[in-house]
Amino acid sequence: MTGRVDDSRRRFLQAGAVAGAGMLMAAGCGPANNTAKPGNGAGNQPGNDTANVPENSGPERLDKRGIVVGGGQLPGSQFFVGIVDLDAASPSTRHPQDVGFLGHGFTPRIGKPHIVMITEKHGAGCVEYDLKAGKVLRRVQAGVGREFYGHSAFSPDAKLWYCTEAETEDGSYDGVLAVRDADSLELRDETFNTHGVAPHDCILIDDGDTLVITNGGGPLGNKDELPCVSYVNVKNGEARKVLTFNDPKINAGHIAMSSKGELVCVSAPREGIESDSNDWRGAISFYHPGRDGFVTADDPIREKMTGETLSVAFDEVTRYVGATNPKGDLVTFWDFDTGKLVRSMDQFKSPRGITLTLDGKYYVLTHDVTTMMTLIDAQTLEPQGDPIVAQSFISGSHNFIFNL
Repeated sequence: MTGRVDDSRRRFLQAGAVAGAGMLMAAGCGPANNTAKPGNGAGNQPGNDTANVPENSGPERLDKRGIVVGGGQLPGSQFFVGIVDLDAASPSTRHPQDVGFLGHGFTPRIGKPHIVMITEKHGAGCVEYDLKAGKVLRRVQAGVGREFYGHSAFSPDAKLWYCTEAETEDGSYDGVLAVRDADSLELRDETFNTHGVAPHDCILIDDGDTLVITNGGGPLGNKDELPCVSYVNVKNGEARKVLTFNDPKINAGHIAMSSKGELVCVSAPREGIESDSNDWRGAISFYHPGRDGFVTADDPIREKMTGETLSVAFDEVTRYVGATNPKGDLVTFWDFDTGKLVRSMDQFKSPRGITLTLDGKYYVLTHDVTTMMTLIDAQTLEPQGDPIVAQSFISGSHNFIFNL
């Protein structure tokens, strides 16, 4: 296994919109680059042939900013899908019908990026949604005794839909990778273990053979339910690799991946840590393929990274990684290669989603209770004046960039 991002994920994330991420998490629909085949790793250790990856194999940039989408809710109001065309002369927001829950993950269909699967984080909500028409097409139920846990992915051939779910009826929160027919959306007989508890984010790599899944883990002190990132073979459910953290006080939240399989994971404090504790803070960790495990950033700024480090975006050109901490009113930028802090910003209240525009020129930040949207220059990391829209109707954990 090379750890390289597959073509469908590349289209979904298009141009490095890796929030988280979802996301290269995050996605669009442009021409696909070549991807490498899995290596011949022994046991659970994948092969690593990233040395053979061409230097110019990074994300394709498009000559447009793209369409920003995301879930949201204003206080006391309905649940929206916010849609903002950043290439419009005067960008404004469409926010069509109430979908009935706060949309968390947005996964576009292969070849039809305007049709997305919207999943709830910790809940029963899931719909197939037409972004152009602004309406729900179908509603989907989680498996019996389970709930949706936030994210999903389509297979490159567009035949299967993988979704992270958790066993909630028995109280275990064991992770389940549910497999559905992509057309009928009906559950198939096979389900796989996510090799952890409380699964969440996921990215499909290796030409669709491997799903990289975050497992938030159990309460602090439970040594049998450690937070981790598992690389799961979607053909048989085996774990090809499981990454854990040296810091036992953080969980595994959202991830972003480069086209070469480099990985960033943001974290919240483990369950059981009180909000008045000095340990109630988030983290950001970096994984370089071929090296041993995660390296968690160790910088004084972590004292201000209160609560969850929520959304993450990876710019492969500058090698900068952007992340948000809503509770700390903090946006941070890091050098992926060194793990060092590049810049921090505290002028944005409750910053939540962060992604890259399709042309790679700007980070898109959604923030504040009024759901403002601000552009930040990807090279200089300078905010670009006033918010590009004052009300995006995107108040969820992410915003996503699409090429529609």
